[in-house]
Amino acid sequence: MKNKRAFFLRYFGIVLMSIGVIVQAQQVSLEAASEGVQEARELCNSIDEQKKGLAKTAGYDLDKLCGALELIEIPGAGGGGGEDNAPLVLPRNDQQFTLGDKSLEQIALDKDNLTQSPSATDKLLPFGYDLFAGEPASFEQASRTPVSPDYLLGPGDTVQLRFYGKLNESHNLEINRSGSIEFPQLGPIHLAGITFSDAKQLLQRRIQHEMIGVEASISLGELRSIQVFMLGEAYKPGSYTVSALSTITNALFLSGGVSDIASLRNVQLKRGGALISTLDLYDLLLHGDTSQDAQLQSGDTIYIPTVKQIASVEGAARRPAIYELKGTVTAAQLIELAGGLEANAFHQSARIHRVGNSGFRHVIDIDLTTEQGKSTAIKNGDLLKIEKVVEEQELFVTLSGHVHYPGEFLWRDGLRISDMVKNIRAVKSDVDLDFALIRRETQPVGKIEPIFIDLGAVLANPNSEFNISLFPRDELMIFSNDPQRATLLEELMEDLRLQSRSGEMARIASITGTVRSPGEYPLTTGMTLTQLIAAAGGLNEEAYTQFVELSRHDFTSPEETISEHFSITLADAVRDPAKDPELHPYDVVSVRTIPEFREKLSLEIKGEVKFPGTYTFKRGETLAQVIARAGGLTALAHADAAVFTREDLREQEAKQLEDLRQRLRAEVAATGLEKANEGNLAGVNDSTRIVEQLDATEALGRLVIDLSDILDGSRDDVALKDGDVLVVPQYRQEIQVLGEVQHPSAHLFNRQSSIDHYIELSGGINRRADKKRIYVVKADGSVALPGRTGWFRHRRVNIEPGDTVIVPLDVDRRRTMTVWGEATAIIYQLALGAAAVNSF
Repeated sequence: MKNKRAFFLRYFGIVLMSIGVIVQAQQVSLEAASEGVQEARELCNSIDEQKKGLAKTAGYDLDKLCGALELIEIPGAGGGGGEDNAPLVLPRNDQQFTLGDKSLEQIALDKDNLTQSPSATDKLLPFGYDLFAGEPASFEQASRTPVSPDYLLGPGDTVQLRFYGKLNESHNLEINRSGSIEFPQLGPIHLAGITFSDAKQLLQRRIQHEMIGVEASISLGELRSIQVFMLGEAYKPGSYTVSALSTITNALFLSGGVSDIASLRNVQLKRGGALISTLDLYDLLLHGDTSQDAQLQSGDTIYIPTVKQIASVEGAARRPAIYELKGTVTAAQLIELAGGLEANAFHQSARIHRVGNSGFRHVIDIDLTTEQGKSTAIKNGDLLKIEKVVEEQELFVTLSGHVHYPGEFLWRDGLRISDMVKNIRAVKSDVDLDFALIRRETQPVGKIEPIFIDLGAVLANPNSEFNISLFPRDELMIFSNDPQRATLLEELMEDLRLQSRSGEMARIASITGTVRSPGEYPLTTGMTLTQLIAAAGGLNEEAYTQFVELSRHDFTSPEETISEHFSITLADAVRDPAKDPELHPYDVVSVRTIPEFREKLSLEIKGEVKFPGTYTFKRGETLAQVIARAGGLTALAHADAAVFTREDLREQEAKQLEDLRQRLRAEVAATGLEKANEGNLAGVNDSTRIVEQLDATEALGRLVIDLSDILDGSRDDVALKDGDVLVVPQYRQEIQVLGEVQHPSAHLFNRQSSIDHYIELSGGINRRADKKRIYVVKADGSVALPGRTGWFRHRRVNIEPGDTVIVPLDVDRRRTMTVWGEATAIIYQLALGAAAVNSF
């Protein structure tokens, strides 16, 4: 057996040491605790069944011992970033307050129990138990704590003496087991059992009478420790060694507090079997009263009984929680425990949920504004629930919209619109005086009813029929002339739709066309055509007032919807109310536009005309007609090089350019890696250059025209569109050669020269040129491809002043010739056109 115990102590003693480190956490460092626990856990993981059996024969249960290690947490250990001096804490695993086999949190959440079901995010917790939620790491040293004059001295206490005067000495005298101190020059003096104040007086008298010429300073040094017992529902019942200055609460903290079913209101201090005092921790928590927190003596027992009666407070209390009851408690006293009621509590609506004798839950309504309600007795397990006041207000009216001081105002009997908007200064500038709206909630069900108001009539005449009396909860909505007015009414429109039912259509009408704010509007009682136009902000200046169209839909037939359309003369409806039709739900009013009203079509002419500038034209007018109005071309005009651009062509061209960019990038991505692997870096660079040039190219929207033929009538004229631009450059004598030549340059036009001649003048083609695809961009923007004629080999193309010869890059025909060729052609063509336009 000795060998077995030695074996166990050798292999498992570290486990015991580690747990001891945690228990004595105040005397060891964090590092030592962490290392000990880690080593113990590793050892436990290596234990086999044979070693467990050996330990069991030695009297140790390793399963329990190693299981305890899993509950140990070292704050800041394992690189968690905690401070080096972080205290060791054993957290509780059972934070819920339990009653029997069910926690009060579970009771509060259980629909079959008396407390009903607060939401999971607002569940009730027992009051006061969080004070002992963890175990403190350290306590104030007794030497730093002031000593009361009533402190009873006993064996182990140290009296500090300092003599001065005739004799200068210091002595620390400990009270021995017989209760005496060995006083220098005076012998034994008995001090045990008397207070510190009486002991000081006794010693001072002895020194005064027996040590002539000596004065003394007397204080207490190190105090004795006493042993007390924590029993009952203590968190860790047992014997504890505490300072002689400790009180009941000190011992509670030292022992980790109370268990989950402990009473906080009946903590008992017993001495020699007799009850000395009772501590109600609610007095300490709620009032700061420590008068019953008695000082402990050696051998005292602190007994904590189980909780007997509880009740809960929920709702508009300042501190909703589960409270322990003591004696007879009324509703008012329970609310006082909960800190009173919040400012938004509805005192007239409080309910007690209680389990009756029949075993079913029932509810008791109480009025906390009455003495009877306040004095209602609370029983064990009751839940007192206090409702909050309703957020909605009453006896008020609201002024909103385009006013200086919107808000809510007190309603009174006889309150009218003119009382809310007294004069024109009450509204902001640009207010719409022809239309205002009242949103009314009719009684008794609160159905929404919109009411049309002519605000201008109210301000002009307080006796107007529109200056109606307001009801509680009315909202007066004032509008500006903002064209987005219909969007401000979307919430009201949604309310009207939601309250409609089968067979009852939502009171909504629509207006479209040339009004300031077309859209859907609430159909007020008796709303007419002209009122709907006023609600939409009125007519625009281009509105056609001879007639408007009213479309009406009949939904009465379950089989089909019947639509009717009416033409109404607006002028008659304005002059004669009898001809102003009343609207029905879902009517649609359409206001047309005066044909060609203020339609402004313009053409901008730049360059070589006598009077360049912007010219307006009527629909159907042609380019030649406007040029004639501009005085015709000048003598220096190069008509064949004219650039005519159009906006819709530019938009189409931009889309085509983007499509070409995508296709080109796809081709480059597909062939770039292949060329790089072949070592053809030049090919990769060429690809990159073309992509960059195409990205920088902008759409021009050029329409190729033969201006000379148009002006002399030999070719069809151009029908103009709004935004067209004509640029007529000055006569150009040069021929440009661009692309893959040795020196791109311009040359003076020579009727005898051919394409090849101009290329030779530019140094000839370089090694990257594609000599089979040389083409010419004509001055008018058209492209000539000599290679596609039967006489291509002689390159005999009619070269004219202002033309440009393009020598393209020789691209890989096997895969990318089509896309690359198209890209380079577009780049040059757009660049030339843009250059002509930008020259002006």
